[in-house]
Amino acid sequence: MPEKNNSRRRFLVGAASTTAYACLRGRATAGQSAPPRRFIIDSHHHFDPAPGYLDRLVRIYGPRNAMACVLTRSPHLETVSKAAQAHPDIIIPYGQINVDDVSAVKEIRQFAAAGFKGIKMHTPRHNWDDFSYFPLYEVMQSLGLVALFHTGIVSGSSDDPEPSSMARMRPAYLHTIARSFPKLVIQGAHLGNPWYEEAAEAARWEKNLYFDLTGSSLLKKSRNLGVFRDYLWWEGPSLHSSKDAVYAFEKIVFGTDEPPENLDAVMGQFERMLDACEVPEESRKKIYGGTMARILGIKGRA
Repeated sequence: MPEKNNSRRRFLVGAASTTAYACLRGRATAGQSAPPRRFIIDSHHHFDPAPGYLDRLVRIYGPRNAMACVLTRSPHLETVSKAAQAHPDIIIPYGQINVDDVSAVKEIRQFAAAGFKGIKMHTPRHNWDDFSYFPLYEVMQSLGLVALFHTGIVSGSSDDPEPSSMARMRPAYLHTIARSFPKLVIQGAHLGNPWYEEAAEAARWEKNLYFDLTGSSLLKKSRNLGVFRDYLWWEGPSLHSSKDAVYAFEKIVFGTDEPPENLDAVMGQFERMLDACEVPEESRKKIYGGTMARILGIKGRA
């Protein structure tokens, strides 16, 4: 997402999101017991260059036994790198690139050399599985980086032309990439909203393909959160799933895509969805942090 759109998005989120989520969470969790303390990895969290952001992140996530994959553009590489060194128990550095920039491969290598663990990508000019992007994915696979793709609807609007849209970022394109780069760990953002079934079916067959459920989906489906069990329907290996298949909800990884202050609110709504879908506690531990800890080589915490 262009930097100016990111700035606009941060403004809108900061102005309205915290209040909306807090109100929704209050309704969603009324009468519910508090969930058990778990190890949390927020797999989708954008760096904010606003003063005090990193202090807020550390202050809020630390006491909650939470870490954040902080998605960072090149100008802020050094800032986030230093923060990750100072707070290795909270900050997991990720890079963010423009896949159509001629310096994309160079930036990927710079992020990896600085110890960053993944790369976020957004708004491509071509479909995600266009062969012109394959050299980028090959580099990420060779460096052991997580490839985090935006999928589905694009937030915001602008008077300036934007040569990309949700049509370029369908979750089905990640199926092509997963089949072409079987050792590349792939995360699709937003479960492909609105193409949830397409996203789930791709993840069912590809052992290294996961999705987060950030964005508007849990708000949009708040009156029928059990519907996610229709998309994530399989129990494990079978005639109609991969021999490597796991319980469907274990292909979901937790993320917020929100400011640090919204962590509790997002977790409340996420927990309500897991309750509606009757997801067992052992699987919830993987969803909230266990799966990403395994992928990133992070020792889990009680």
